[in-house]
Amino acid sequence: MSLRQRVAELLEANRPDDHWGRSLDIFLIALILANVLAVFLEGLPELEQWHDTIFLPFEVFSVLVFTIEYVLRLWSCVDRQAAAGTGPLKTRIKWMVSPLGLVDLLAIAPFYLFLFLPASSQSLLILRIFRGVRLLRIFKLTRYSPALHVLKSVLLKEARTLAVVAFILLVILIVASYGIYILEKDVQPEAFGHVALALWWAVVSLTTVGYGDIVPISAMGRFFAGIVALVGIAMMALPAGIMASGFSTVMRRREKEYGRAVSLALAENQVSEDEADELDFAPRTGPDGRGGPRHHAGRQAGSRQAPPLPALWETAGAVV
Repeated sequence: MSLRQRVAELLEANRPDDHWGRSLDIFLIALILANVLAVFLEGLPELEQWHDTIFLPFEVFSVLVFTIEYVLRLWSCVDRQAAAGTGPLKTRIKWMVSPLGLVDLLAIAPFYLFLFLPASSQSLLILRIFRGVRLLRIFKLTRYSPALHVLKSVLLKEARTLAVVAFILLVILIVASYGIYILEKDVQPEAFGHVALALWWAVVSLTTVGYGDIVPISAMGRFFAGIVALVGIAMMALPAGIMASGFSTVMRRREKEYGRAVSLALAENQVSEDEADELDFAPRTGPDGRGGPRHHAGRQAGSRQAPPLPALWETAGAVV
């Protein structure tokens, strides 16, 4: 294994048996969380005196670590994202413009931009923007969270359905704001004198927040508001139901894929039956659907030395 391949494995493989890779993941996760905490703490007036002695050195250290991480990921992505007919340059450019690549870049770019800005242009507004952009480092955690990967899969799978719901909500929002404008403009011209003013009430009512800062007072206006509130409850439940159904579908699909991977590994003697039992996912039907791996491999595997359990992660790494 070359040095670049080892770097790629440390940064992206996420194998449970790789202690160095796990330690690196834990270190980076802790550093990301510490950076987010530092952004909030350094804004406290009581801690301003610690800016030059604690917060600034910590920021420099963090940017140095994140810069090294970015360079190593850019260098080793060729081994992680091997694609037929794609050269190293195209592979690196593809990684740079990927969502995670852009997040890694945004985690360090503001520091270098601010470093080279003239002192005269370093206004309070720019300092606040710089501090706010640093909060984007929290998105680096998406690389280490399987739950966020599942969420991404669900959003991509249900994108069209969610877009339809969003369009329906937009139509209802326009109808609600124009309706309340017609019914209340003469009674409350200061609150509903324009459709744009009524739009705020429609948003608050449809999302069932109900701040109560502006409310209809006419009988027809209240009746219309009640209908809008009931429609809002029903419409707000739709995205939740769609996402719940999508989560269930994605998790079932992943369980089936994982089950097939375990069955294939067992049939090919990559894991023993005892190891498959420990995984608590050793289905009786084989990957071809015609017979369980226990019947294909049988107890023949018992007389052979099965490879260690991590071999399964090579088979099912893309699934789990």
